[in-house]
Amino acid sequence: MKILIMGAFGFLGSRLTSYFESRHTVIGLARKRNNEATINNIIYTTENNWIEKIVEFEPNIIINTIACYGRHNEPATALIESNILMPIRVLESISSLDAVFINCGTSLPPNTSLYAYTKQKANELAAAIIDKVCGKYIELKLEHFYGAFDGDDKFTSMVIRRCLSNQPVKLTSGLQQRDFLYIKDLL
Repeated sequence: MKILIMGAFGFLGSRLTSYFESRHTVIGLARKRNNEATINNIIYTTENNWIEKIVEFEPNIIINTIACYGRHNEPATALIESNILMPIRVLESISSLDAVFINCGTSLPPNTSLYAYTKQKANELAAAIIDKVCGKYIELKLEHFYGAFDGDDKFTSMVIRRCLSNQPVKLTSGLQQRDFLYIKDLL
């Protein structure tokens, strides 16, 4: 089976790539080069013909893990490009293939943040155009996943780091409900 992992250098994308590489033919999609990456087959969106390379690969499954959270003061256009336009471009490009497109979305309500809003809008747009392209579309509404080597700006990493260094942890009143999913359980 041929699998395209969008967001191959991210926390989830890199784990999925490692998980599938030994059993399937996997190509990753990434925005920029990562010298520390161990993934061999990468298509960079900075290349002029990246869409054509995806079509030539003829993936059976596309897993979109691309996410721009806005945690580093990225402009709204960066979130729109990453969370909406990239997945839609790939979805439209596979119209000649009988592929399954799995979108890793969010369970957060759209009014939570611009990240949640753009991820929800991407799903709505995909649902509106899926009838025009062949294949299947699956939306995964992921909760907060965590694990070893996760980013320092993620909630669980921050809490653990602050506790280990005996620093105060600023939290809300704790009335919200969230599910936490260990990364290996997600795979």
